Amino acid sequence: MKALAKKLAALALSAALLTAPAGAVTADGQSETWFDGVWALINSFGLKAEDNPYILQNYINKYLTEHPEELYDVLNDILSLMDTHSMYLSAEEYSQGFSSVEGFVGIGVGMEQTANGVRIAEVMRYSAAEEAGLQIGDIIVEVDGVSVLDTPLADVAEKLRGQEGTTVSITVQRQGRGVTVTCTRRKINETYVSNKTLAEGIEYIKVTAMGSENDWKAFEEIWNGLPGKGAKAVVLDLRGNGGGVIDVAIQMANAMVPNADVYLAGVHWREDMGGLTRHYSTGSQIRMDKIVVLVDGGTASAAELLAGSLKETSSATLVGTKTYGKGQGQFHLELVNGDKLVITTLDLELPKSGTYEGKGIQPDVTVENEQVTVNAAALKPLDTKTPLYFGDSSEGVYAMTERLHLLGLLGGAQQAFDGDVLDAVAAFRQTYEMAPAQYASPEMLDALDGAMRSLDGQTYVLDSQLQLALEMCRLAIK
Repeated sequence: MKALAKKLAALALSAALLTAPAGAVTADGQSETWFDGVWALINSFGLKAEDNPYILQNYINKYLTEHPEELYDVLNDILSLMDTHSMYLSAEEYSQGFSSVEGFVGIGVGMEQTANGVRIAEVMRYSAAEEAGLQIGDIIVEVDGVSVLDTPLADVAEKLRGQEGTTVSITVQRQGRGVTVTCTRRKINETYVSNKTLAEGIEYIKVTAMGSENDWKAFEEIWNGLPGKGAKAVVLDLRGNGGGVIDVAIQMANAMVPNADVYLAGVHWREDMGGLTRHYSTGSQIRMDKIVVLVDGGTASAAELLAGSLKETSSATLVGTKTYGKGQGQFHLELVNGDKLVITTLDLELPKSGTYEGKGIQPDVTVENEQVTVNAAALKPLDTKTPLYFGDSSEGVYAMTERLHLLGLLGGAQQAFDGDVLDAVAAFRQTYEMAPAQYASPEMLDALDGAMRSLDGQTYVLDSQLQLALEMCRLAIK
């Protein structure tokens, strides 16, 4: 009976797949698998199937509904023999694993676990979090007045979730300063693109996922607005981006490649679905002095395609660590019981190196982020009563830049108050809601010293990759 059930389950796969386009359902490189053969025999010789080719499908769908637990194991066994990306998922599993495709109710932040607590890694465009002023880099310290400093990321995420229309109070630590905001939970509009100005002429664009056409529209809006902001260089952050819609990645690449008729990427389908489709640039009207793309081991699939395309067309420099290595694409098919079949249907190819499946993409410049522990007593004393000006060179400037470096605003401590230091001072003043100024005022220096006392003893990761990207952009502009 068990063997019969397994055969029926395998037939259920064939029947369920036949409700989708034919090109999406056959294992790559195989014709006439045994369950395809069984289906063909029944369809050809079955008496009741002569005038009703869907009769077996109806029986299989009934079996699927009555025996989902049997189907689940058998289908995943079969799919695992095809490739590492194809799978059968329950509706709940799919919702959890592919939230960037389905959307969800929340405040609109992406988070990561760090040694110092849960850090906001992304603020989604048009979200409640963006409206409330939450920022990338904020450490979440309280949710609804309760400390979450020692709480795992999954539990913090659970506290932030809730019914649409309800509110949540969030306190974050931002460069040593506590900031509390209130967010109203709502349906996230599946937009995973955000931006901010890092320094004069340098724009930072974060793309966390490519969940829908909304992400392309948000990116296009940001990109087309760069000339109006005086941007001359861009840092594109694809770290932790697991991919998504391939067309979105190709549209983004097309916007960023300045010349026309450049081979951007290839999508290799089955031969009966068209074989290799090559995509070429139309020529961007917006040219940057420099584009730096940040990547890491979490950069995968369509995000790797975008990063690799920009690298191999010589349109950008990749900085970070080697990418994940997922160079295949899948169809996501809904079955009769609401579950999903994720099945590999295509290979992704870069213009020079071809497929990167299982290999990943090596960045042009490999750099790891730096872990630091703040020891306030070991820092050089900072005179908070004497202002520091552009062009100064002194121990006071060194003491100030030592602190700015620990906050991730500067590549390292130095004695000269140059343009890079001025940008770091401006960024700190903005965080502490101080009026813009072209010098380090006593008020600013006092707040900076207070930030170090607040962070004393804490260990966290400095974003050395972003700092290097920023330096590369500054040099290109100069």
